[in-house]
Amino acid sequence: MNASQAGTEIATLLGRADDYLRSGDPKTAMIFYQTALRSAQAARFVDQLTLDRLRNAQAFIQKRAQEFHDSLERVVADTKPTDALGSLRLNHSLDMLKGKREIFQQHPAAFYYPYLAARQFFEREEFDWAPAMESATDAIRAELVNVLSEGADFRPYVENDPDRPNRDFHGLNEDPNWTALYLFKGGKPVEENARRFPKTMAALENVPLTSIGVRTPDVLFSRLEPGAHIPPHTGILNCRLICHLPLIVPAGCWLRVGNETRQWEQGKLLIFDDSMEHEAKNPSGELRIILLFDTWRPELSAEERAGISAIFDALDTFRGVPEG
Repeated sequence: MNASQAGTEIATLLGRADDYLRSGDPKTAMIFYQTALRSAQAARFVDQLTLDRLRNAQAFIQKRAQEFHDSLERVVADTKPTDALGSLRLNHSLDMLKGKREIFQQHPAAFYYPYLAARQFFEREEFDWAPAMESATDAIRAELVNVLSEGADFRPYVENDPDRPNRDFHGLNEDPNWTALYLFKGGKPVEENARRFPKTMAALENVPLTSIGVRTPDVLFSRLEPGAHIPPHTGILNCRLICHLPLIVPAGCWLRVGNETRQWEQGKLLIFDDSMEHEAKNPSGELRIILLFDTWRPELSAEERAGISAIFDALDTFRGVPEG
């Protein structure tokens, strides 16, 4: 289609839209205006008169969209759930309908447990163990500061395994900008470190830490150097939640999970599903350290938890069928 034909088609679409608008059918008019704008994007040239009409069409669409969004808010104003989770679901559904919120799904790298809600953040108030854990913040932080002053063996969070082929993780392999000091690793306490954090270990006894084969729990102090950025990625499981207890957190440090970005605040837990895309950054000129641990999804029964752990026991102990 040449420029002249494209111009004629766009003008025809705008004319149809104008006719519907004059006849009192703004909904159909909006469809023709939108089609005209899409056609104009593909055209190499439109004349000034048509360009002005397209700008008017765009302004009309924006006005109608705002009116539509306002009408949606009015419709649900008197019917919004009183419980926090129901209100969250309804509000987010409206944001998605308005195009203000992207739909993020769970994409665990290793194991997907079906029919769990795709929630990005969980709220501290939903967990009965959270207040006690947060109340231990000062004691945990004091232990951390003491160990830092004595010397702590923080190792890169992403370390190459000599028994496995190297797999690049966004260029962060062996990166000293993101390091960890483990209290539990691969489901077992790291005795040397655990002895140095008795109050931290005592506080963790109240948390329903996961027990998934020889994979979890993992409990660690996660350290981000000034300017460090952990790029978007997903975790390996969707049947657990990752918990951050902020201990040393300069202003401006943030965590994004799916659509939502939150800043760490000392002593206030952030709890999220790491099987959804997430990233983090320390844009400050200071060190950031959190205590990171994982807990079961609250929807899972004791039998389901045992079943998931049994699956991973089988995966991790299977060595193949001997020949002969």
